[in-house]
Amino acid sequence: MSNTLRRAALFALLSSLLAGQAGAQEADKVTLHESAVSAPSSYKVIKRVWVGDWRSAFGVPSYATREEGAAAFRDIAAGLGGNGVINFGCYRKSEKDDASFACNGTIVRFN
Repeated sequence: MSNTLRRAALFALLSSLLAGQAGAQEADKVTLHESAVSAPSSYKVIKRVWVGDWRSAFGVPSYATREEGAAAFRDIAAGLGGNGVINFGCYRKSEKDDASFACNGTIVRFN
């Protein structure tokens, strides 16, 4: 397992532990939207994940599949009190068919 994947897993675990049992149960209710247009129009931005963070200059978590990335973002959103992710996307880190994915998005709380 790569270091970035370990860090992502640790972050997701810590987020869910800090959020308590309620946060972990809410992760499956977090909705993902590839653009803000498909999301409800009224929301509060909580955090842009992996964008603008100084650590992203050195690397971001990698995911084996898009689904794994989506699950990690749902956990992060629930841990931060969000109920949605807008501008969500996962992209292959190289052109190889078996390349890992990097994902980004903005955690929001829909009103």
